[in-house]
Amino acid sequence: MRMSANDVKSKVLEIAREVAEAIKEGRFPELEYPPNTQRNIVFDERVGYIFRPTFYGKIKGSHSKSLRTLSGVLYGMSRALDHLENGLTMTKRDFYYLHKVERLKGTLFPEDQRETDARIILMELILGMPREAFSITSDPRGWIYGDIELIDRSGRVLKADQVGEMGYSVPPRPENIKFKRIGVKAVVAVEKVGPAKNMIELGIPEEKKIAIAILQGQASRSMRRFLRMLSDEGVPLAVLTDLSPWSLRIAATVIYNSINSAHIPHLATPEARFIGILTRDVEEGFFKDYKFALEPLTQADYKAALDNKSLPNLQNEFWQEENDWFLQNKKKAELEIFKAMSPSAKTLKEYFIRYLSEKLEQHLGVSI
Repeated sequence: MRMSANDVKSKVLEIAREVAEAIKEGRFPELEYPPNTQRNIVFDERVGYIFRPTFYGKIKGSHSKSLRTLSGVLYGMSRALDHLENGLTMTKRDFYYLHKVERLKGTLFPEDQRETDARIILMELILGMPREAFSITSDPRGWIYGDIELIDRSGRVLKADQVGEMGYSVPPRPENIKFKRIGVKAVVAVEKVGPAKNMIELGIPEEKKIAIAILQGQASRSMRRFLRMLSDEGVPLAVLTDLSPWSLRIAATVIYNSINSAHIPHLATPEARFIGILTRDVEEGFFKDYKFALEPLTQADYKAALDNKSLPNLQNEFWQEENDWFLQNKKKAELEIFKAMSPSAKTLKEYFIRYLSEKLEQHLGVSI
């Protein structure tokens, strides 16, 4: 959902007026909001996490602790609005430092950033909009490389395969982008920078008419929104990750969104397909002769696999079978396994193309 600065300003001023009127009338002000707890979140395999509020909380000015929260929210909104009206953005770290001022000692001065991060989420829930709408953004993380022409916020036409060696850096608010032309058959969202960059360096996007999206680990909110925008344009989307407990979460987050971001719409891409690395690739498929290159699970990996058993977005039989493999074998495969198979750059390219060709055809019906 795209919101203008005027929309945000109107909502902030509406809340401020409600508080002011309550005080003027001699009442304790209250703010109602829907908490982003599991009571208000449902999961649907077809669309992902859905924020469906049935329970509402209140920040009450009649309680000392709640009054501090109420004051903090109003102060945070005022600082965000000031930035928004002056064309500035801020990071969550900036927002934290806006509270570390002399006059706020003993009142709103935070103990650490966790306090102000929680306040940002509260502002999202009260205003009913993502933090990016009121100028609080994350550091950009993620690129897209391929034959895609887009128009950015300034009106410039950019080509995603001509703006840097890793492509176009996805901005914090991709809603400001318009697609002018999309000339790719599919987008492959790759977890890791190294393998993705190798695919680009080997000329695979140009040769096979695909785009490579570099997630750089867990996909950021802006990257997930951008991938959803491409999917809404009809572009098939594949997700390629390590074979690890953490990587299952990465793939599932792209497809279904996450619990923590369930209150933010349009971050899930349910039409996306997880193409690998899959357990059957290791057991009987592409990597069956390279089991010697598997890595042992760490204690943290194993705990993540145990935790995966209770995550709502991993309850499907497919995800559970993939996850059980980690618990049984205590192994994982990384995308760098392609390097273990390849004595030369030429061979590496051949393996990448063969794997992607098989997977895109199998999971998306796309021939490259």
